[in-house]
Amino acid sequence: MRHGRTHVVGSGFVPAELPSGTVTFFFTDVEGSTRLLGELGAQRYAEALGTHHAIVRAALAEHGGVEVDTQGDAFFCAFASARAALACAAEVRAGLGDGPIRVRMGVHTGEALVVDRHYVGMDVHRAARIGACGHGGQVVISPTTVALLEPGEEVLRDLGAHRLKDLAAPIVLHQLGDEVFPPLNTLSRTNLPVPATPFLGRDDELRELLERAAEPGVRVLTLTGPGGTGKTRLGLQLAAEISGGFPDGVWWVPLASLRGASLVVSALASVLEIDEEPGRSLAASIVDGLGRRKVLVLLDNCEHLLDEVADLVSALAAGCPNTLVLATSREPLAVAAEQVFSVQPLVSQDAFELFHARARAAGADLDESGTRDVVTALCERLDNLPLAVELAAARSVALPPSALLDRISSRLDVLKGPRDADERQRTLRGAIGWSHDLLTDPERRLFRRLAIFVGGASLEAVEEVCEADLDELLSLVAKSLVRHASLEGSKPRYWMLETIREFAVAELDMSGELETSHEAHLHWHANLVRGAQGRLVGRGSGEWLARLETDLENFRAALGCALGRAENEAAIALASALAPLHMLHGRYMEAEDVLLRVLALEPALLDAASFQSLLGRVLHRVGRPEDARSAHLDAEHLLESNSARDEAWWKTWIGVKLEQAHYYYFENELDDLREVIVELTPHVETRGTPVQSLELLHVLAQDAYRRERYVLSDETEVLAREIHRRSFELEDTYADFTLGFCLLWRGKFEEAESFFRRGIDAARSRGNALIEVRCLVYSLVAHRRRGDLEGARALLRELEALDDLHGYVGLTSANASWIAYRDGNLDAALEYAHAALADWNRYQRSGPTVFQWAARFPLLAVELERGRLDAAVEQALAMLDPLQQPLPDELRELLQHAVDDGGSDTLTRSLELARDGGYI
Repeated sequence: MRHGRTHVVGSGFVPAELPSGTVTFFFTDVEGSTRLLGELGAQRYAEALGTHHAIVRAALAEHGGVEVDTQGDAFFCAFASARAALACAAEVRAGLGDGPIRVRMGVHTGEALVVDRHYVGMDVHRAARIGACGHGGQVVISPTTVALLEPGEEVLRDLGAHRLKDLAAPIVLHQLGDEVFPPLNTLSRTNLPVPATPFLGRDDELRELLERAAEPGVRVLTLTGPGGTGKTRLGLQLAAEISGGFPDGVWWVPLASLRGASLVVSALASVLEIDEEPGRSLAASIVDGLGRRKVLVLLDNCEHLLDEVADLVSALAAGCPNTLVLATSREPLAVAAEQVFSVQPLVSQDAFELFHARARAAGADLDESGTRDVVTALCERLDNLPLAVELAAARSVALPPSALLDRISSRLDVLKGPRDADERQRTLRGAIGWSHDLLTDPERRLFRRLAIFVGGASLEAVEEVCEADLDELLSLVAKSLVRHASLEGSKPRYWMLETIREFAVAELDMSGELETSHEAHLHWHANLVRGAQGRLVGRGSGEWLARLETDLENFRAALGCALGRAENEAAIALASALAPLHMLHGRYMEAEDVLLRVLALEPALLDAASFQSLLGRVLHRVGRPEDARSAHLDAEHLLESNSARDEAWWKTWIGVKLEQAHYYYFENELDDLREVIVELTPHVETRGTPVQSLELLHVLAQDAYRRERYVLSDETEVLAREIHRRSFELEDTYADFTLGFCLLWRGKFEEAESFFRRGIDAARSRGNALIEVRCLVYSLVAHRRRGDLEGARALLRELEALDDLHGYVGLTSANASWIAYRDGNLDAALEYAHAALADWNRYQRSGPTVFQWAARFPLLAVELERGRLDAAVEQALAMLDPLQQPLPDELRELLQHAVDDGGSDTLTRSLELARDGGYI
């Protein structure tokens, strides 16, 4: 490693030597420079900036750093030593002291590539990202720099794992010193994927898009262009860059694998975790769910679903004023609010750097200067299309760029598209075709067969469906025709970029193997769910459900194939897994569609009864209780038509009756609920499975909740603890919530909170959003009852960060009203309380509506404080309704006395008592 004297590259000087090999990069930036200019004025700001420059350059000179570039108030420096870089950072921070200028600094160590006397490569970008994520006076350090320090050499503070805006996987960042700063400006609340390759080039396009996205009134911004131009990667990077302006989330919705227009809304709802609401379309629920939140949605690969996407985007633009929709598509969406940005091929320099970066990643050893003209010509022959450049770079391990250029020149037009296709798209097909032609016959066969998978597949599936050889598969990965990922704790998956997959599908069709591949794909997935029968509930179910969800697109495709080919047995097997899976993840519309289609096949009696019963649950969830009742009764009538009473019949019958019991609980039809319990109990004891026995205990607990009006007895607590014990044995995700819920209404608030917190962790690990919300909501109630305002406030923030409250808007708003009242914000307390009551009026028979005291006590307090005595008495009267959860005796008597005499003194005493109990 070498270093030279301090020089200023940006000012026209070139350092005698830049550090090379492993280099520590050091970036600085003045925090709030625009604000400072306004506060200090031009003269004083210029003087302060001059002092800042002198301090930085003196520190660089002292510690052997090289000033690589200076832009305005930002420095880019390089060091041959990590220790020297940190010493320089510490000296800069000390030199600036308490002056008006505060500088954020980033230090990162990586491999340095010098091209034309300047640094290039991802480590430079990574260092800049690290420098930009901190705050004034903070020095943020990458793990590669920390690794070069001796333990205890510096005082370092662990800042935890963070995703930077280069979209790479999370890294653990540290800061120099133990001072406390605000959270780093890194990615949060996002599902943006970790791309397989870094973002290179496109600086001008990204800058223009950042300006476009920042313009007032921009609601829809569509990136258009032919396949392979890098629309998706550019869109992802743009979303990452502007993520800080969207505190409520940045969400990526991949649409390429969807083949049904009706799935677009469902795909967005799934990403946002928004469920259907009774009597409303899913699109309307999404609009309501987003409301005025500041959210960015990236709809990726829209071209084959333009009409459906356009309708959805129009609704979002009209109803969600703070939502920005980014879209990538081969053609515009043609909606009124749309702004279109045409993504062009790379400029020559960016294409050259992309080629070299990908060639190095593939293991090629290229001389940048010696190959510049050839590589530039090669990229231009490929129209500088990113995908085509990457494919060519992947081959540079075996063929030098000159040989690649000769081969492409003679073979480029072998696979042209239609005459009316965009020329660049035809060239891209030629590039893929050329790459395909370089494969061996076995590799070609595997390449085209892989196209049968939608959204990728596991190694096991690839080997079975495609009759794949592992070495051939890995060869396709090495040649960039197939992508590979292996997340921690999961099996590897293999997939194709969509453009490449389209080419492979055409090859599969021309080979005559399309039908046999469809058959192999269908049978593999049908057999997989047959093997999973009995494992989707109880012990081990979490792993299986996660596995099915990972391959959701393949299962959708397999079901469509089975229905199209009239392979009813396979369709029934697939539906038996897909429908409950859709239910678990809140995709009720899809669940209903699957059930109706499979019921139309007239399955065997027991299957039909199970499907009808599940349909009843779906219909109840979407707010159609009468249709749900009919479905439940139809399921029972089907079973009654069969005189055979074997073990399978009884198992199905018990399942049907348990679903009926849950329906009666939620509809508050207690006589019917108890009748079902009496009918069920002896048969569950003698014929039920362990899961069904546990489910009956849940039904008994539900009955107790209703009978005891949520003021629970010793016996109910004993029952809840037994449910908890058995639930853990069977790995039921309801375990901690059920016991926490019971303990809450037993007044054991701290113990309830501990179970709710465990339930939140378990639900998040399993992806069960409903249980997560329930645990958060009732934990908030427990904190409230203990009078823990700050603990309740923290939980409310967690709830407000969610995209869907799964029917608990009322209870959440009620507790927000309590917090607002405690904060002295009476107007907000009224607003939240009325919102809670309005929500409960929509669900008159469901459980949370019996806890109206949660909203009415703040209302009573505000009305009394503002001298509206009659309105306050109305709130007291409503809480005494026999359908509401009873209040403690002394509090109830005070409220009754206040209603009887209408006196403000009695109401005031009741509020004092209510405050002691966490009601107000």
